[in-house]
Amino acid sequence: MPIDAPTLPAGKPGGRLMLLAKLAVTLVVLGVLGAKADWTALLARVAGADPLWLAAGFTAKLLAVVCAGERWRDALRAAGERVPHGLAMRLMFIGLFFGQVLPGALGGDMVRGWLTYRGGASSAAVLLALVLDRLLALIGCVALLFLGLPHLVATAPPAVAWAGPGAVALLALGMVMGLQADRIPLPGFLRRPPVRAVQAQVARLRGALLSRAALAGLLHSAAVHFCTVFAVIAYAQALDIPVRVLDALAVVPMTIFAAALPISLNGWGVREGAFVAGFALYGLGATDALALSLMIGLSVTLSSLPGGLLWFSLKNSKGH
Repeated sequence: MPIDAPTLPAGKPGGRLMLLAKLAVTLVVLGVLGAKADWTALLARVAGADPLWLAAGFTAKLLAVVCAGERWRDALRAAGERVPHGLAMRLMFIGLFFGQVLPGALGGDMVRGWLTYRGGASSAAVLLALVLDRLLALIGCVALLFLGLPHLVATAPPAVAWAGPGAVALLALGMVMGLQADRIPLPGFLRRPPVRAVQAQVARLRGALLSRAALAGLLHSAAVHFCTVFAVIAYAQALDIPVRVLDALAVVPMTIFAAALPISLNGWGVREGAFVAGFALYGLGATDALALSLMIGLSVTLSSLPGGLLWFSLKNSKGH
């Protein structure tokens, strides 16, 4: 299935207002955290960082993109479409690039789905794969969160320790109930073609989620999040910040979940606030936690650059 380099579809009419709201959240949170940070100490840590551990952290974030590309391939396979490993990887890098540079108008998922469709996949399969890919990412994060829960419960106040898992459990319950929507008996006046079409899509999504391809996607999703946990530990070692493995396993999944909420620009601000609040439970200062979060955010941005090169190579190959 070849990749095309199309003109991307226009954003929604309310996209500009949503962008301004996300920008406001990002600037306010980063402004508050930045005003409290000891920038002299932070810059001194970065200047004296161990380059080998820095390289290990960045490599882990690059590997996370590779695993995410495999998850996208698994989601497409569960939806009935097959793409080569290399193509899935290129689509993921391109989507990540556009998710970074055009966060208000063109999300990475939208670009990746559009390119997959232009490459020959059916629109129904692409839409199903996009939803499935997001669900697998969420489930993988939830699994990692509960893996670190015993340490969190043993070391943090109960109200704090159970707040995140409790919210995630409610979300998971809502997701399970939503996947049963097609089995709910409806009164006659609601049995219209649009409603039946939605029920059919729900049934298809449930079937795809229970497939072997989706199971492989779940494993790749867990690998993505494990890479982020390792990257945090590696950056902590590079910057000489005292972070234990169990502490990272307890805190990082919650920060991933928070950063995924569509309330800021690519998670900036929200991720930093979650890092500072989460690692404060284990005695880590706000400046050190902020440094780790900024390293993760910078890694994501740098990891997206190959996607830009791939996109421009596609445009050049088409004579644009």
